[in-house]
Amino acid sequence: MTFSQLKLFCSRNRWLLLLLAAAFAVRLGVALPGILEDPAARFSRPDTPGYLEPARALAAEGTPLSAGRAPGFPLFAALVFRCFGVEAYGALAVLLVLVNTATLIPVWLAGREAGSSTAGVIAAALLGLNLTMTAQAPMFLSDTLAAFFAAWQFYFFVRFWKRREMWSFPVMIAVAALGALIRPINSAWIWPALFLLAVLPELPWRRKLALGAVSLAVFGAILFPRMAHNAARGAGFSIDTNTGAMYHQNGAMLLAKVNGTDYEAEKQKILAELDREFADKERYPDEKSRVDYRLKRFKELILAHPFAWFPQHLQWRILLPDAPTFLEILGATTSDRGTMNVLQAQGVWAAVRFYFDGKLYLLWLLAPLLAVTGILYLAAFGLLASWFWRWKSKWYAIFVFLAFAEYYYFLPAPITAPRNQLPALPILTLMAAFGLIQGRDWVKRRRKERIAYPGKAAAPRQSCQVRCHRP
Repeated sequence: MTFSQLKLFCSRNRWLLLLLAAAFAVRLGVALPGILEDPAARFSRPDTPGYLEPARALAAEGTPLSAGRAPGFPLFAALVFRCFGVEAYGALAVLLVLVNTATLIPVWLAGREAGSSTAGVIAAALLGLNLTMTAQAPMFLSDTLAAFFAAWQFYFFVRFWKRREMWSFPVMIAVAALGALIRPINSAWIWPALFLLAVLPELPWRRKLALGAVSLAVFGAILFPRMAHNAARGAGFSIDTNTGAMYHQNGAMLLAKVNGTDYEAEKQKILAELDREFADKERYPDEKSRVDYRLKRFKELILAHPFAWFPQHLQWRILLPDAPTFLEILGATTSDRGTMNVLQAQGVWAAVRFYFDGKLYLLWLLAPLLAVTGILYLAAFGLLASWFWRWKSKWYAIFVFLAFAEYYYFLPAPITAPRNQLPALPILTLMAAFGLIQGRDWVKRRRKERIAYPGKAAAPRQSCQVRCHRP
């Protein structure tokens, strides 16, 4: 690329470049105290060792990754450790910040594909200033990588939807499969995708069938090697074995709801049950048998309490901005104080007061970012409400929302955290952008009407005045 070409590119995309620079600066500024002090401690959570320990072993000794976790994030971390050293936690945090920032690019592109460069800029700005995205940027978890792939997944779908560009659909499926290797929640996303393909208007059925077959083949080809590898190691034909944890996590939450008891207490009961059960090494000789038992028991719980289980997947708290993580990586607050128990027993406000421990003034420091989150939700769900109002013409857009947003909101529950919302943010930010544009256009139309017809509202009063003063 010549200098003139580079200059032209920067001129045409200056808003994107400014947003990327601003988003990176904000994320790095928030993460910098932790990077300089103790990144291994500041950016870790209880799930972190399950990712980083295999990554370090792979980087240092070439030890194959275990079946416990999906391989995507450990492979990424192992590559960083291989390049910068097995203790290079600061480098890992910086690169995660870069990936998190780069998520703005497919969102901006999706806006352009949807027909509005302005919408792309607004959506990228809303994502760049999103509190949860910013807080999760340096965290040693899989969510940042998952959000990055989810954004590209959404972009390729928009290309397919708006252009009827056939190759975009299997590419989207390939990206979704790679996302499943990062977070297995994506492993079932093939079905919403095929549904969107099946009901897409103005596309011949033969072409739909061909695209569906190709997409299934692509999805399977990407996931099969990992699943076959785990099966050969006695871990079952699966992406990871962590799915078995749903029994002692989601199952404990369900039992706590049904019995009106404490989540941690129910969790400990289940873990004690598993210890007793798995003591029989002949019945449970490998990881697959243990995972199968846990999933079987979890399904039994769901079938026993279906009307308690389903509502637990409609948890509005997944929408909460991740202010705790934001403040924790700055060193202003601490976690692991039993806030989840307070949340379950007394509600959100009690949990907030308990967590901040008299430091509610910290929320005022977050006011600008909280305001951005508020604008995002108001505009996005306002647009969604208008779609439902005009469902005859907007029914397909509603299905797209369900596939790219509600899917990611529904599946993680009842154990939810604000970070679970990250894969849904690409479509939400773009919806908010179009909602804001529509609101702006409505205000402009109202102003033009008032200018064009200044005496329209006063006309009745004028006629009355004339009538009253007749001789």
